[in-house]
Amino acid sequence: MLREMVCAAEPHEIPVIPVVLYNFDLLLVDIVISTGRVVYWGANMNNFDFITFKELLATQDFHDAWNTISAYQGEEFEEEAIFIVCHGDVSFADHLRLDIDHGWTMHDKKWKSQFPNLPLQSSDERVEGLIVFGNLNIKGSLLNEEGDYGAFLYVSGQINCQSLVAGGSVMYVKNEVTVTEVFISHYNHGYFRADGLLTAPVLIINDHYTYLNNYQTSLFYYNDKTGENLPENNCYEDEAGDWRCSDQLSKLLANPTPTFEDLIFDLNEGEFVLSTATQLLAKDEHYWLRKLYKNWRILNRIPAEFKTQRVFEKAYAKYGALCFSYFPESFISQERIEQALIKNGINMRYVPDSLLTKAHCYLAAKHQTYLSFVPEKYLDKDLIKEIIHYHESQMSSVPPEFITEELLIDYVRLGPGLWLDKFCKIANVSKNTVLLKALDSGIATIDKIWGHHFQEAVYDYAKKLYENEPEWHQYLAKFQKKIDRLSSSS
Repeated sequence: MLREMVCAAEPHEIPVIPVVLYNFDLLLVDIVISTGRVVYWGANMNNFDFITFKELLATQDFHDAWNTISAYQGEEFEEEAIFIVCHGDVSFADHLRLDIDHGWTMHDKKWKSQFPNLPLQSSDERVEGLIVFGNLNIKGSLLNEEGDYGAFLYVSGQINCQSLVAGGSVMYVKNEVTVTEVFISHYNHGYFRADGLLTAPVLIINDHYTYLNNYQTSLFYYNDKTGENLPENNCYEDEAGDWRCSDQLSKLLANPTPTFEDLIFDLNEGEFVLSTATQLLAKDEHYWLRKLYKNWRILNRIPAEFKTQRVFEKAYAKYGALCFSYFPESFISQERIEQALIKNGINMRYVPDSLLTKAHCYLAAKHQTYLSFVPEKYLDKDLIKEIIHYHESQMSSVPPEFITEELLIDYVRLGPGLWLDKFCKIANVSKNTVLLKALDSGIATIDKIWGHHFQEAVYDYAKKLYENEPEWHQYLAKFQKKIDRLSSSS
């Protein structure tokens, strides 16, 4: 924002002294002294332009930096790959997002608006990254939530920002990095290097190639690569594969934050996250609903006082049965359960056992549920048949005691029955017996049995049963090649 302050005074009344204004809107100050006027200008206009990778390598500064990191970070660029470059200090009044789904194409006007003076282009070519020959000052955070990829970032000076999330991007900072709240690097596809001192109250390195020449942290430090942190700071991976925040870290955060993913989600929202922050958002119902609409995982974090019937209804409208286990059972009506099961039988996994009935299991079976979601007390041969009837692949999940000749007959009548030999051994029954009895069910079974289990015995038996039926010649024509091979081998 351009600001001007005019002071009417005589020239001799204006002392020539350094001026420092601690205001993010006045990152750079030009002092112009002339005939009674002092003009304070806001942040100088960032001077951005496009540049190719070949042209970057021609500059000694970048060439040396690239040689420093190229052997470690695994990134490669074509000579004509496009980057944004700025010769001089850069300031952003908001967050700088390196995730490429936030723009990073030459014709994305909304994304390009954060780079003043950048020439207009009609090309949809991807911009590979940002090169700053100077300092990078960000009022908000530097964010790379995506762990697999992101725009390249090189800063020859220092970085100052609210928080820093390093993911799949390659980032190289030649000087200091100063973070107001949290630095976290995550996942193993990215690379971050800072040659100067990195300062952050909370510093987390998790499964990420992060090289720090020196660091300083006042509240919390965790590094799964080195394990050099305090034992009480140890975080861990749970059975679901999520990295859980230690109690020491959780105590520092303003929100319930079970996992690193939850912390990164809050940071990517641009929030201040430390409980001691002076700029925390009001944590009211509106706050939690706004987060809920963006990510279902917030269901696990909503404080109990906000888990009301009203919030449940909104969560159900957005996520359906997925929200059942996060709210009191008294909120879940029979109508809601039936709606969920009709929509998708797999939703049975979200219905609390205390509310689930055998009728629900049959309803879910008709809408392709899985056997593993059926409570053992409701499992019987009729329900298993119902599930297999609508979801033949579930045969592999049937408990051995329910695999009978009767069930196997249904198995080959309903689908390919590709694992019939295996199940016949489990049930200790003859495969031929199963196939012939399945043919007894009607001429329509020929299609499946001849299609997947054609052999002389099933052909002869079907002929004996159905050769006088009108449809018989249709099946002969359909499977004539198989019948001819049978004749030639006899």
